[in-house]
Amino acid sequence: MAFDLVEVLEIGVLLAFWAFTIWRFATPQTPRGKAVRLVVLLATLSFTFNRREISYGTDTLLHVADISVPLKNLATVAASAGLVHIVGLLSPDPARYARLRRAVYLLLSVTAVAMCVLFVLAPRRPERYDFVYEHAGEPLVTAYAVLTQLGLTVGLVCALVLFRPTGRSVAPGALRTGMWLLSAAAVVGLLFMANRVAYQISHTAGSTAMDGTGAQNVSRALLAMMLLLFALGGALPALGGLRRWTSRYVALQRLRPLWLELSAAAPGVVLGDPPGRVGELLNLRSVQLRLYRRVIEIRDAQWLLAGRAGDGEDDAVALRTAVATGERGLPLTGPGGTERAAAGFERAASGPPGASQSAGGPDVDAEVRALLGLARRYRAAAVPGVVATPVALAGHNDPSHPNE
Repeated sequence: MAFDLVEVLEIGVLLAFWAFTIWRFATPQTPRGKAVRLVVLLATLSFTFNRREISYGTDTLLHVADISVPLKNLATVAASAGLVHIVGLLSPDPARYARLRRAVYLLLSVTAVAMCVLFVLAPRRPERYDFVYEHAGEPLVTAYAVLTQLGLTVGLVCALVLFRPTGRSVAPGALRTGMWLLSAAAVVGLLFMANRVAYQISHTAGSTAMDGTGAQNVSRALLAMMLLLFALGGALPALGGLRRWTSRYVALQRLRPLWLELSAAAPGVVLGDPPGRVGELLNLRSVQLRLYRRVIEIRDAQWLLAGRAGDGEDDAVALRTAVATGERGLPLTGPGGTERAAAGFERAASGPPGASQSAGGPDVDAEVRALLGLARRYRAAAVPGVVATPVALAGHNDPSHPNE
């Protein structure tokens, strides 16, 4: 039963890591984000090659006994180097520890080269279990295992340097919880490293106490738990970003009906080619930029049609009336048009009279909420002063024949 739980945990963590990796590569990233996603990819590859089925398949495909072992270990060393780079990116004084970082880069490079040399020299057979377990305790294999844990230790120490102070300093929320989970993952990783070193040392001493199924499951559970905590810690801030993306995508669609009416009445406000309905639904990129553009176009149309950019009931009625009647509340052309437009913008910035102040201001998300409220009031607004046109028929609704 314990074996099954560990197996399920490993597979679940592997799927989570690949999902997180794909999401990182599918979304635009800052230079720091690109470094993070490279580290995530390397860690994912390392854990992927650690799966026995994938490891055995790789060895068979490449016809090199245990080739998956250095592949996963070198990916770990490269991920550790990436974490050192991220520490430098986030450091308030990068020049202060630049020499130390260069020394760590050199240490990791020497470690990687030494691991490759030891891999060639170590005894290996094309068996299901790799040479680190088959020949545990032999000098070359022990040296290889120690170098492997050294590369992992560098990465875990960098993770603690990155995440523990951040977890203390940020406000309570998803980011803080994520930082604490990442710190816990580094601690569990150090326990895993100590377990692997103890395994090699015990074999060097001639003991096989750690060869049992229970001891092996403890080791695998520590590895899976470390990666699970890393996946959860990294996913929490990402889920916050996903929630923001989803709300903005939904807002973009909800503002479309209002935008369509206003852009039809004032087509000059549309910046570039107007998006089609299907294309807008299927386009999942640049949502924030497209939403920002929509906000600008709606506000420009408000100014052009109603001469005001507020979000209250009166603003909605004024805008609805301007769209229905075609009469603009603030002429922006003709003699004095520029002065009138400037005066209107000044009134909107300072509030009434003449125009209500926008509730959103420079905050795009607040502006979106304000426009969604305006859209609701716009739909519910009645157009004052619009009556039926009299029918010009004698004897019917004709004031010259009151008795007919």
